[in-house]
Amino acid sequence: MVTSSPGHTVLVSIPHGGSAGNVLRTGLVRHLLAVADDVRIVLASPLVKDPAFTAEFAHPRVVFEDLPPHRPAGLEARLLAIVQAGYLASEVTESVRIRRAEAIAKGTMRWMRTKRALAGTFAPSMVRPATRWSVSDRLVSHPAADALFSRYRPALYVASSPGLIFTELPLLRTAARRGVRSMAVDPSWDNFTNKLLPVRRVDRLVVWNDLMRDQAIELHGYQPGEIRVAGVPQFDGYFRSLLGGQPGVSRDTFFRAIGADPSRRLVTVTTTPRELYPHHDHVLRVLMAAIDGGRFPHPTQVLVRLHPRDDIDAYREFAGRPHLLIEKPFRQTVTTGDGLAVDIMPEHQRHLADTMRHSDVVVNVASTIAIEASIFDTPVVNVAFDGDTPSEFARSARRYYRFTHYTNITRHQAVRVAEQPEQLVEWVGRYLQDPSLDRAGRRAVVVEQCQFLDGRSAERVAAHVAEALADATGISLNSTSCAASLVSSR
Repeated sequence: MVTSSPGHTVLVSIPHGGSAGNVLRTGLVRHLLAVADDVRIVLASPLVKDPAFTAEFAHPRVVFEDLPPHRPAGLEARLLAIVQAGYLASEVTESVRIRRAEAIAKGTMRWMRTKRALAGTFAPSMVRPATRWSVSDRLVSHPAADALFSRYRPALYVASSPGLIFTELPLLRTAARRGVRSMAVDPSWDNFTNKLLPVRRVDRLVVWNDLMRDQAIELHGYQPGEIRVAGVPQFDGYFRSLLGGQPGVSRDTFFRAIGADPSRRLVTVTTTPRELYPHHDHVLRVLMAAIDGGRFPHPTQVLVRLHPRDDIDAYREFAGRPHLLIEKPFRQTVTTGDGLAVDIMPEHQRHLADTMRHSDVVVNVASTIAIEASIFDTPVVNVAFDGDTPSEFARSARRYYRFTHYTNITRHQAVRVAEQPEQLVEWVGRYLQDPSLDRAGRRAVVVEQCQFLDGRSAERVAAHVAEALADATGISLNSTSCAASLVSSR
């Protein structure tokens, strides 16, 4: 252990159950507490209203604070709209071009090019990647966040996202206004190319892979020295399982747990939020008709794993259907700023790992699940058709396969994209017959997206947070600690 001076506080925001699973439950708090014996951690989260959450992370040097929801309004909202319009009008990636078309089709944003032109004339910093947010940071303040920073005087603020979760915006802005070092440790693989807003600048950005690092530099004004590549902490358990450290349950045990028939092959459909794709009922009818018609080479059953934003009531018509199982495996908790009331626990992540391992084919719409299935060498069929009637491109599932981040899956031929229902049946059948098809593509995706396959990405993230804290405060890392050794081996 190493002794640090009083006042070395790390403020960590956890806006919802997803970030709790991806950040806290991968060991960040535990690793930081082990690195320095005087460091205090303030966890700001709406989940602190859940006694099970506070009990889980209780420690003499951990303090809990509520993180209220935030929705930009007034001047902040107007400035954000200008930044957003300028970013979408820039069309810097194919995803942004598609997002712009979506906004136009929905009528949710107007005069994008005009707003960009006005900003470029009167506030040019708002259209430059490195300074997009400087005007709003200068003009907008948040009294509650100011009070939090005054109360704890953090040396480092750790956000789960670089400004793409509104709940964290007041803390990010207050850190910038006060000159407190900030970092983001849970950016998803599509954050830099696919969102309706550009990411904010933080002092240190931790990303999954070199692809994301390059996107942050080229599109959002980051410098190489501000970025650390760590792998995917929430996938560590998958790799440890494959390496033999944490073997999952057997196929028979898993099938008994979900109520499946062990004599049948398993096709798992993982859904997406209904506002993004409302046609999973159509997909299920196609698959069940193929099963009933004996069109697959083996007796088959379907497991539907619902997204947290999907509604189980939407699948009532399938209740009691033979060879069809539906689950939504998350813990209920308090409602957070994104409107969800689910928490992702370690057992849920293990269940997902077992689902990917024991599924014979996974079916979804352009999801991160494609990476997770590939880790277990499980074939994936992507759905690119809509309901009974095709939708216009800006509203169709077809658009997802042109998104910049997802082309890094399809270009490796790691998945098969079904543009028609008949293709879905065909590719599921072919994978059931020969699961080795496209194995090289799946492996290429895992190596490129995950980059580190050793199950130690969470340790690397913690090491980078410890490094940032050391830079901010001058404390020395314990030379025998995991964090110190990982940082020194970068």
